[in-house]
Parts: sequence; C-alpha cells; structure tokens
Amino acid sequence: MMKTYIGYLIFMCSLLLCSCQQTTSNPRFYDEGVSQELATLRKQEIKELKYKLYFSIPEQKSVPVNGEITIEFNLDAPQEIILDFREKPEKIKSVSVNGQTARYEFHNEHIILPEKNIVEGKNNITIKFIAGNQSLNRNDEFLYTLLVPDRARTLFPCFEQPNLKATFSLRLDIPTEWKAVSNTYITKEETKGNCKTVTFAPTEPLSTYLFSFVTGKLEHQEYIEGNRKISAYYRETDSKKVAQLDTIFKQVTASLNWLEEYTNVPYPFAKYDFIILPGFQYGGMEHTGATLYNDTQMFLSENPTPDEELRRTQLIAHETAHMWFGDLVTMNWFDDVWTKEVFANYFAALITEPLFPQVNHQLNWMKTYTAASLSEDRTPGTTAIRQPLDNLQNAGLIYGQIIYNKAPVMMVKLVESMGKEAFREGIQEYLKTYAYANATWDDLIQILDSKTEQDLAAFSDVWVNQKGMPIIKFEISDKQLTIHQQDPYQRGLNWPQKFNITLCGTRDTTIEASLTDSLCRIMLPFTPPVFCPIRTGEDMVCLFLTTTVSIGCWNIGKK
Repeated sequence: MMKTYIGYLIFMCSLLLCSCQQTTSNPRFYDEGVSQELATLRKQEIKELKYKLYFSIPEQKSVPVNGEITIEFNLDAPQEIILDFREKPEKIKSVSVNGQTARYEFHNEHIILPEKNIVEGKNNITIKFIAGNQSLNRNDEFLYTLLVPDRARTLFPCFEQPNLKATFSLRLDIPTEWKAVSNTYITKEETKGNCKTVTFAPTEPLSTYLFSFVTGKLEHQEYIEGNRKISAYYRETDSKKVAQLDTIFKQVTASLNWLEEYTNVPYPFAKYDFIILPGFQYGGMEHTGATLYNDTQMFLSENPTPDEELRRTQLIAHETAHMWFGDLVTMNWFDDVWTKEVFANYFAALITEPLFPQVNHQLNWMKTYTAASLSEDRTPGTTAIRQPLDNLQNAGLIYGQIIYNKAPVMMVKLVESMGKEAFREGIQEYLKTYAYANATWDDLIQILDSKTEQDLAAFSDVWVNQKGMPIIKFEISDKQLTIHQQDPYQRGLNWPQKFNITLCGTRDTTIEASLTDSLCRIMLPFTPPVFCPIRTGEDMVCLFLTTTVSIGCWNIGKK
C-alpha cells in the first residue's frame, strides 16, 4: 500500500512538473520568424536593452563581413534567452554569456541560450559572427543597410521586435577612402594603413528596423540654418543635378520647422542627415539621422515637371514626418504599421500644399487616395485597415492599397469629426506620453477621445477594424433630403462622417450633413431640380441625382 501511495505521489509530481513546463515554454516561441507569443514574453521580461555592434567592411564586396555584437539587458530572474538570427548556423563563430563561453542551440532562425547561463539583473551576451548579406546592400564602392520590417535579424543576432527599443553603439572598420554615416554623430576616427576605424555615439532608443549605416565612396555637402546643420551624402556626379541640393536642403528644413511648430516637440534625434543612393529600393526610408532616398526621386531631370517637383517635396515631408510618427513613437507590433504611414501621408499633405499654390491639391488627393481606396475596397478581397499579424516574418504581407490609401482618408474623416485644434492637442499629448517608446492605435484613440464629445472608439472600430465601405443613397421628397447608408456585408455597421452638399438649381446652396447612424434627414431651403453633392468639407463625392434616381457611392476622399 505504501509503495502504491509513493508511486501515486511520483506520478502526480511528474504531472505537475509537466504542467509547469508547459506554462513557461510555448512551442510558438521557437517558430521561424518572431511569433507574437515570443515577442510578448520578451517585452515583459527584457529591460534596459543595449546593442554594441562592430563590423569589418572589406573593400571587395565578395569578401565576407565579420561582425561582433554585445547585447546587454536586465532580467528580474534567470530564464532561457531566445535571440533571432536568420542566417546559416555556421555563420556563428562564438558565443559567450557574462564573460564565459556558452553552449547554445540553433533552431528555426533562433539562437537559444539555456537558463543556467543567465543571471538575475544585468546580462551580457557577446556573439562573433559573419554578417548576413540579405540586407547588407553591397555595391562595388558603397553599401547600405535596410532592415525594415524584420530584417535586422538577417544582418546580426538581436531581439527583432519593434517594442524592444534599444540604444545602438556602432564601430566600423572601413577602407581609408570611404566615408561612413549612421544614426548618430561620429565620435572618433582612427586610420591605420589602409583601414579606418569609425566610432559612433550611442543612439536614442530605437527599434531594430530603424538602425542603419551607409559607407562607401560618397560625396558630402553641409547646410546650416540657424542652429540646425544638415549633411547630405550622395554618389551623383552631374553638377546640374547636384545643384538641386540647395532646394532639397530648404525643403527638409521647412518640413522640420513645420513639424516642430505643429507638435511642439523639438526634433528628437541627434542629427538629420540624408543619403541619396542609386538603386535604392523605395522612395525613402526614415532612419533617424541617416534617412535614405532614391536618387531618381531626389535628383530630377534638367526640366522637371510640376508633378515631379511636387512628388519630391511630398517624399521629403513624408520621411521627415516619420521622425516624430514612427521613430519617436513607434507601433507596438507591426499590425499597426499603417499608423506611422497614415501620419506621414497626412502631415506630408499639410506641409506640401502651401508650397505649391498653383496645384489643385484636392484633385490630387482624390486621384491618389480616394480612387485607389475605392478600387480596392469595393472588391470581395478587401481587408480592414488594421489586420492581425501572428508572426513578424509575415509583416510584409499587410502592406497594400488599404494601408497607404484608405487610412489617410480615414484620418481626414477623424479630424473632421473632432476638429483640427482638438486633434492637434491630442497629437501633442500622444507624442509627449509615448516619446522614445511604443504605442498602439488604441492608445492614440484613447487620448483623442478625451479631447472631443464624439465617440472616437466607435468611429475607429468601424473605419479601422472593419473591412468595406458603405453604400450611400440619397432621396429627395419635396424639400426633405434623406441620406441612407447601408453595410454591404449586412453587419449593421455605420460609418460616422460629415460632409457638405451643394444643391445646384436657380441658386446654389451648400448644407452640412452629419451621418452618424444609418440615416439622416435634412430640410432643404428649396426643392432642387438637380441634386449634386460635390463638396464634403475637404472631400468630394462625384454624384448626381434627380428627384427620381438614387445612386450609391462611398463618401471617403478629399476633393
């Protein structure tokens, strides 16, 4: 009987042990990429994160780049550490933890360090490795890093998630004739033979995708206005194109000044330098202190069209807006990546419009955002602006027309709903509350909601979290106008929005409509022979009605 009882205790203890192990170790932690479960755990546990990086850059692009990283962080208790490194395991040359050579496992793009090597409090992990080439864009005479959205882990081992912000300290060995640019200022340069060692100051807290450096045979110019100094690096040799730098500098400065005044937050990083590169994959990328631009979009032809000049100014304003919206305050997870893009597009439009008074910006807005949104959102395959993301390796899949085009339209409707000054007050509070940290869209809505009597949580749920667009119908009976909206998916949703309606008849009259639920009724001053709602505040709806015909449309865009 005693043996049976002891056996039963052993059995129950083993079950309890298994249960404990299951609560502390989730199989999703070891998935390829970075699962949301792993990111959530690491955010809870890892504090005061710092990266110290070293790369030896050879002149020949065929020669491997050797690297070393020291990762410093604090823990409340010892635990297994899972780092991300999307490279072949043989590229890891050595691993030490707290000064001692450490054993590790490499599994599904992760370096896994056992709990026995980790201590409570401060830990240091040093890894020597061969840098991955996937995001180290190597050319014959220059290279640059591009790590968005989850590609830092293709270059060096790290905790790859936007809400684990860290300071980055960088040291580079480069050929003597090369220049180097990174997120912060150079603090030291030493030349020995054919090699130059360049050391940079530590950065402000940054997400891994914002860390960057560029090195190579680069030309350099500086621009100084007041206390602000901006440096440009470039490869272009055509003197007529290089002469455009004066205009580019002024537009960068104008964008910085506008954003400082609007946000009441001084430029929040050590410097604003930019690098104009041939063959760069995008129009621009908002690395703090080292913004990258595509040369064809910055250095224009000898006789550029007004549209080309406008696009360049919009691009500069867009990337500069990201310094506050995306860099200073960063999304918590990449399901909210659209948030930084909608801010950049919205503020770029506000910055650019006064600089080009001859352009019909309302028409451009409709062509750029409204039409593209309509073409996507009317299809069966449309999505909500915010989409779920279970693993960071899939972050690239959620970019698209809805994020870049419907989101700015939503933002205009949001501002119309609460008013421009209340919106600005909310934005200033948002930036101060979450500076150098992370925030979700819901965090922003909570702040904005406190600035208005409108129910912005309900507004956001429909416009941001739900797919599709309403069908809007108009009816006129004598002097009463009735506006209906219908959910095409029969979910009973209503899209709150305000718009102006112009009645075209013997005399034109504009009235304001506020559509907060499924219908609204408005008494008209006269019975119009033709009903033509064309102006919706800052928007335009292309719609013509007679008193006997009703046409559905989606009212979303700027005119």
